[in-house]
Amino acid sequence: MKQDKNSHNFCSAKSWSRFLNYFERKINFLFKNDRMNIPRLFSIIGISLGCIVMGLVFTMINATIPTIQKSLNVPLHQMQWMMLSFGIVNCALLVTSGRLADIYGRRKIFLIGLCVSGIGMSIGGMSQGGLGLICSMILAGIGNAILLPVSQAMIVSEFPKFNKSRAIGVWTLVTSCSMASGPLLAGALSQTFGWRWVFWSTIPLFILSLIFIFLYTQETRNSVDPPHLDIQGIILIGVCLSSFTFLATEYSRLPLVTNAILLLISLLTFSALWKNSHTFSSPILLLEFIKNKQFIYASVASCCLCFCIWSTFFLLPLYLENIRLLNSFLAGFLMLGMTTPVIILSPIIGKVYRPHYAWRFIFFGFLFLIFSSITQAFFGAFTSLSFILVSTLLLGIGNALITGPAITTAISVVPTYKAGIASGTFITFQEIGGTLGLAFIVTIVRLSPNLAVGIQKGVYCLLLINILGAFCGLLMLTIKTDHLDVDIIKS
Repeated sequence: MKQDKNSHNFCSAKSWSRFLNYFERKINFLFKNDRMNIPRLFSIIGISLGCIVMGLVFTMINATIPTIQKSLNVPLHQMQWMMLSFGIVNCALLVTSGRLADIYGRRKIFLIGLCVSGIGMSIGGMSQGGLGLICSMILAGIGNAILLPVSQAMIVSEFPKFNKSRAIGVWTLVTSCSMASGPLLAGALSQTFGWRWVFWSTIPLFILSLIFIFLYTQETRNSVDPPHLDIQGIILIGVCLSSFTFLATEYSRLPLVTNAILLLISLLTFSALWKNSHTFSSPILLLEFIKNKQFIYASVASCCLCFCIWSTFFLLPLYLENIRLLNSFLAGFLMLGMTTPVIILSPIIGKVYRPHYAWRFIFFGFLFLIFSSITQAFFGAFTSLSFILVSTLLLGIGNALITGPAITTAISVVPTYKAGIASGTFITFQEIGGTLGLAFIVTIVRLSPNLAVGIQKGVYCLLLINILGAFCGLLMLTIKTDHLDVDIIKS
């Protein structure tokens, strides 16, 4: 009997070994010319799980805002600050976290980001009011600011140099898919188990990612050119954005003197940030990027895009559940129109994209956003679901047309060794646009007589922002586009 048991265990171990060998052969077939071993595969899976959670957090929490508000009876301005705190922390720490990872080790900093985000999601699920939700999203924002840039660097380091574009493609695919599925998953979870499980459902993914990375990912650093931390720049951009956002959000509740003080703080800190960019050796915002027309036009266009996307992600669930009176699952399904086109169209755009036609993608992308804003202006209590879906699809197509060409146009103007810093600066512009969008548009909605009137006013403001983005696309016509990195185009 004992012999049969040992024989069975031996056969099981042998079968498992054969399965791993078969799995490894299949993976090697997918990654041609790149010998993929099991530890490196598990490392990539761990990094990808972190990227998946990073994409899920923003879209899932936004899609659940109406349900949370009804359940806890939280005022709209507190829900607004829940997401604003996420954006402000992101803006202040994005570039810095990448530099911290270069100094102290990407694996170590990434694990810290996973733990901070996991704690934030745990607190969010246990929250009983607005303060707990805001604290939760502050921690989630810190974690996201770490995971976003560091995951890119880590997954690139897992592939050989000739397969760098494939690494970026893997990162883009998993992040886009998670963001696309977020609204639907949030609707299903909140309707089946309650909104708290929208927060708690991410924790197993955090744990799995942490285990895989701790066991299988090798530590990497920037040993060639160790960067310096711009502590003063971090503080200045945080204070500048926080004071200006607080002014834009709460000006109606504050006395005139307080508003004037907040405006003065914003101007003084921005002036100091600009001066710091001239004097510090590795500032958080490099003037050589900001002064480059190609970089700044593409960055402002992306800023306008995020202004629109973040605002719509916040307002659309409120409309669908509070005015159109849909359940959270159906609302999540309709929001797929904003995210799914990015997955479908991005590979196609990557193949047909040409540097000298970048303005066309950005300009026509904003035309789609303009048409989407026009259709949203007609939303009402009895608007058909097909009309709403068409509007979200127009927004999703515009997002897909703008996102890739904007970042490739911006990054192409810098030397290869500064691509990481340029990417961080570009993403900071994006996050600032999204944060300001939440500050201005949601405040307009909050101060309106009712939600329907407020959303309509907000849509008119978004229409103006989209026109500004289209104008930036036209301005790119006047610039001779430089040669782009082949890896960036492929991704």
